[in-house]
Amino acid sequence: MIRVDIETVIMSNGPVPSVIVLRERSDQRTPEAATRVLSIQTGMFEAASIGRGAEQARSSRPITHDLLLNVMRELGGKLERVEIDRVDAPVFFAKLIVQVEAAVEDSTSAEAAVGSQPRELRIDARPSDALALAVRANAPIYVEDDVMNRAGNINVRESGDGEAELERFDQFVQTLSPDDF
Repeated sequence: MIRVDIETVIMSNGPVPSVIVLRERSDQRTPEAATRVLSIQTGMFEAASIGRGAEQARSSRPITHDLLLNVMRELGGKLERVEIDRVDAPVFFAKLIVQVEAAVEDSTSAEAAVGSQPRELRIDARPSDALALAVRANAPIYVEDDVMNRAGNINVRESGDGEAELERFDQFVQTLSPDDF
């Protein structure tokens, strides 16, 4: 699994889909290596929900994704991470990985509280819903390596020192003569 961050949410209007761009974390590769990006198309409302969650915008009443997180917390669950684990072009599939406290069976309430063991639930979700929940819960986002290889793109990093690059180019130009052309 590859850890990614939401780089941008491109909102559209009308028949053109919105796009969520996920970028591979740079700390997973050497600094000079190219990073991979994954673009996922989604609807306008789903993209808006992801954008609102990323901006931590609050409304007077909970919207669906806020409601789901509130219910999850009230039931003793925590969104541990989101995994985008499959692609059947153009459809992506995701899982919510939720940690819950599971009481030990056949015991009294007091014993259950002491003997509870965490349990991991894997819940099928649309990537747009999973991402909207992840940004609200500050949960990490992962993409299966095979999905990134099949549906992602390479994004070559620009050298961070543009001034040095211009200096090298200037020196190169000064060494040229008319015969070089």
